[in-house]
Amino acid sequence: MTEAMRLALPLFFAVGCVSEELPGSYFNVDRVGAENGCTGNGTNFSERMAYRIEYHSNEVVLAVGEDVWATGISDGCTVTYDSIVWTSNRNGHTIDWQVSGEAQVDPDGGNTCSSELDWKGTETYFITNSEHPDVNPGCEYVLDVRGKHSKTVE
Repeated sequence: MTEAMRLALPLFFAVGCVSEELPGSYFNVDRVGAENGCTGNGTNFSERMAYRIEYHSNEVVLAVGEDVWATGISDGCTVTYDSIVWTSNRNGHTIDWQVSGEAQVDPDGGNTCSSELDWKGTETYFITNSEHPDVNPGCEYVLDVRGKHSKTVE
């Protein structure tokens, strides 16, 4: 093995193992319970997530990491989106639900849509079917979703 090949081999493996970031605008969002129309309990839900949104003309795809969870439409600063129907199990009972959201989004950060936040909206979790005795079909949970742009990957 020549000296050049010996020096290039580690670089080849290092470059070959780099994982490519997925395209889109990334946001660190806080999702906080705002209304609980299902169980009447408090709205003490709180979660921080990294959303990724891809723009394809006026169509959008929302993901967490590589997992796409909703699709929608962008009309200027306003993004509206819906998920598929999800099924979860709560205390041994099946609950089916769907997320609908609307937000003011600055795709690359800045002050175009909001001077305060780069993502400002709500998500409504609509219960489509429920076997749980305390959760009725047709009820809704509403979350406030607020966040800041972290990066854009082309």
